Amino acid sequence: MHKQAVPDSFSLQGRVALITGSSQGLGLEIARGYAAAGAKVIVHGRSSAKAAQVCEQLSAAGLDADWLAFDIADGAGRTQAFDAIQARHGRLDILVNNAGVRARSPLAELSEADIHRVVGTNLLAAIEMSRLAAALMRKRQYGRIINITSLQGRLARSGDFIYPITKQALEAMTRVAAVELGKDGILCNAIAPGTFATEFNRELTTKRENIETMQRRNPLRRWGEPSEIVGPAIFLASAAASYVNGHTIVLDGGYSASF
Repeated sequence: MHKQAVPDSFSLQGRVALITGSSQGLGLEIARGYAAAGAKVIVHGRSSAKAAQVCEQLSAAGLDADWLAFDIADGAGRTQAFDAIQARHGRLDILVNNAGVRARSPLAELSEADIHRVVGTNLLAAIEMSRLAAALMRKRQYGRIINITSLQGRLARSGDFIYPITKQALEAMTRVAAVELGKDGILCNAIAPGTFATEFNRELTTKRENIETMQRRNPLRRWGEPSEIVGPAIFLASAAASYVNGHTIVLDGGYSASF
């Protein structure tokens, strides 16, 4: 993928963007899209080898990329990562809180450790990542924080107790951050994907009962393609969305509009 000409209002030229969990899945698609729109992207993952490999692939395609490997739920790791961003790039313009974990279990089967792990990664780490990002963004009175929530940030399903709670809380955090940080030139919005055909959802998208539910409920009668998150992600990160603040774009093909 090479850089393409885009309207100035959608260009990310000169911006520095950190996308958590971008060594695979939707995060990787967002990183590719941002880089193609002109941004320097910082690929992130817990695995150094995987993050470095993705960075090399983007660079080989003529795109501007760097990488960092750390656990977003680790406070020391977060601090070191943002120190590295400041040292290497001197700024951060865009943060995409994409990394997350899941424990598909009903409440009765969740351990306390499961609950702490999911809440700590999906919500608390996103808050702390946003705090650190805002400190860098505030220096230039410019920033974009984009939270990747979920269709389950709006809807719940029996047997999957804790994940929807974290995603609904992340949508609330999006609104609160928008109100608090707007005066500093920092906008905060979210994207709530429905079921996308990523590595993360491979088992779900191949089950017959899930296919039947999707075909019955989703007006488009198909899973989302990972690349379909790129347009909304670029929009929210760009000057085209300069007056969009505190909103969630639901990216589910109309699933949540149907019953």
